[in-house]
Amino acid sequence: MLAFAPVRFPFTFMGVVALGIAAWVVFYLAGHRGLDRLAEGIAGATAVISFGFGVYVLIRRVRRGPQH
Repeated sequence: MLAFAPVRFPFTFMGVVALGIAAWVVFYLAGHRGLDRLAEGIAGATAVISFGFGVYVLIRRVRRGPQH
């Protein structure tokens, strides 16, 4: 169904949300020092991946403009 209609995904919004999630996870980790190592590792990886995606999307938006 989607192949027949042009669809624009809100990548800029997704980038801002990814940065917000990364910041929330970092603040959560800072406040909950009692987590085990595995949970901290998973949360840290989530923060790094979210931050990387958000920065990539926003830098791409600034460099290429809203149409790319």
